[in-house]
Amino acid sequence: MAYQVLARKWRPKQFEEVVGQSHVTRTLQNAIKQNKLAHAYLFTGTRGVGKTSIARLFAKAIRCENRKPDFNPCLECVSCKDIDAGHSMDYIEIDGASNNSVDDVRALIENVNYLPTRGQYKIYVIDEVHMLSVSAFNALLKTLEEPPAHALFILATTDPHKLLGTVISRCQRYDFKNVAVDILKQHLLKIAQAEGISFTSTKTSQKIAELGRGSVRDMLSIFDQVLGLAGSKEISEDNLTAALGMAGTNAMRELLTSILLGQTSICSKVFKELIDENIDLKKLCDQILDNFYQMINSIDQQNLIYDQEILKPNTLHDISIAELFWIYESLVKDFSWALTSLSPEKVVQVLLQKICLRRTILKGDDPRLGEVPQLGKSEAGEPEIKVAPKKISKNWDDFLVYLRNVSPATAANLEHGNLIEAIRVDVKPLLIKIAFPENAAVFKDFLDEKETYARLKNHLADFFEMEIDAIEVKSQLLSDEEKKDKNFKTKVELGDEERKNREEQRRLSIINDPYVKEAEKIFNSKIDKIILND
Repeated sequence: MAYQVLARKWRPKQFEEVVGQSHVTRTLQNAIKQNKLAHAYLFTGTRGVGKTSIARLFAKAIRCENRKPDFNPCLECVSCKDIDAGHSMDYIEIDGASNNSVDDVRALIENVNYLPTRGQYKIYVIDEVHMLSVSAFNALLKTLEEPPAHALFILATTDPHKLLGTVISRCQRYDFKNVAVDILKQHLLKIAQAEGISFTSTKTSQKIAELGRGSVRDMLSIFDQVLGLAGSKEISEDNLTAALGMAGTNAMRELLTSILLGQTSICSKVFKELIDENIDLKKLCDQILDNFYQMINSIDQQNLIYDQEILKPNTLHDISIAELFWIYESLVKDFSWALTSLSPEKVVQVLLQKICLRRTILKGDDPRLGEVPQLGKSEAGEPEIKVAPKKISKNWDDFLVYLRNVSPATAANLEHGNLIEAIRVDVKPLLIKIAFPENAAVFKDFLDEKETYARLKNHLADFFEMEIDAIEVKSQLLSDEEKKDKNFKTKVELGDEERKNREEQRRLSIINDPYVKEAEKIFNSKIDKIILND
C-alpha cells in the first residue's frame, strides 16, 4: 500500500477527534441533534485548521444511515463509505480556485435541482470559495438564498474579506481558530506515540508545534518532512534544523548573544557560517525575530531564556526591556525591506552589525575615531553610556537629544509619547506632562515604574540644573478621540512625518531634475516609479 502522509492518515473521523475547534463541532452536533440545519454554512480560518475536514465530517453525519447516539457518523454505511471513497453522487466537493467561472457555477446550479439518490440531503462543499469570480458569485446568490429543500451548501475560505457581503449574509458563519501551540504539541505527541516515534528532546516536539503556526496540517507536514530526513523512528533537533533549513540551537545562541553584547566580529562570523551552510535567509530572520519575541515575553523570568538555550548565561544582565523593544522593532522594519533588496544576505549582515553597534551609533561616536566608549549600568539597572551633560539650550527636544547620549533606552521609551503642555523652566516646580496613546500603554507603564521614574528625574535635574525636588513628572493615556481633538502626535509619529516629507521632497527633486525631464522627452515616456534608498 502506498505511503499516506500523516495529515491525511490522521484526518478526524469523529467530531471528538477534531483538534482545537470544539466551539464549531459542538454547535454542528447540536444542529443535527435538534434538526435545525441551515441551508448554507460559511467556514472561515487560516489554512490547515480543519475547515474541509469538518465540512466532510458534518456532511457524513447529516447523510449517515446509522448515525451514532452522539451524532457522529457510523463510517460503515453506504453513504459514509461513498463520501470517503470520493464517488458519492450526493456529496459534491468543488475547488473554487479551479472551478471559478460563471459557467462552472451554472452547471452546479443545474445539478442542485436533481433530488439526492439516497437520503434526505444533497451537500455541496465549495473550498476556497473566495476564488470565484464576481459573476460566478452573482450567479450563486439566488440559489444560496432559496435553495431546494434537499440542498445544503458549505463554503470554506481562508479570506472571508474577499467575499461579497451578500454572500456572507446568506450563510451561517463559523470562524475557525488558530490552534494553540500546547494543543498542537499534545496532538503531535499523541500521533508520535501511535506511530512508534520518539524525540531525543522535548524542545524538538515543542519547536515542530511552534512552526505549525496554528495549523494542524502544516505541523504534520513539517513532521513528515523531518521524518523523511531522519530515516528512523527517533527525531533529533539536528534532524529538524537540517530538514527545514534552519539554524541550529548552538549557532543561534551564539548569534543572539553576540548581537546583545555588541560583538560585531563574532556576529558576522556566525552569520557567514550559517549562510555558507545554505541556511534559508528568510527562515534565519524569522528565527531571530522569534527568539527576540521570546526574550521580551520572558524578561521577568530570565532563567527560562537561559534554560531554553536561547542565550548564553548572564547575557541580559545589562539589557533593559526598552532596549529589547527597540531592537525588535528595528529588526522587524529592516528585515522586511532587506529581504527584497538586490543583495539581501549582505544587507541583513550589515543590519545585524548596526544592531550590535546600537549604543555607539545612538551616542554619535565612531569607533574608528578612537576607543569605543565603555558601557555602564545605572543603579536602577538600565545600561547607560557615561557622558557628561552638555551646556545646551533648555527645552524638551534638546533634553531628548541629551538623553539619547546618556540613556538611549529611556529616550526611545519617551519618544513613543510627547508633551501635552509646553514646559516652563522659569516656573518652579518644573512640571513635565507626558501623554501616550492607548495602544502604547506599555511605554507609560515602563515610565511609571519606580526605578525608571527616579532615573528620569535625575536626568532632568542634571540637564536643567535644578534640584530633583523641584521637578514633577506626570503621565497619562490618550484615547484615539482625545488624540484627534488635541491634534496630538508622538515624537515617533512626528519623526515618521518628517521622514515622509523629506522623501517626498527627494521624489519631487528627482522628477523635476532637468536631466530626468530631458530623458522623458528623448524616450517619450514618464517616470512611473521612484525607489529611494537610505
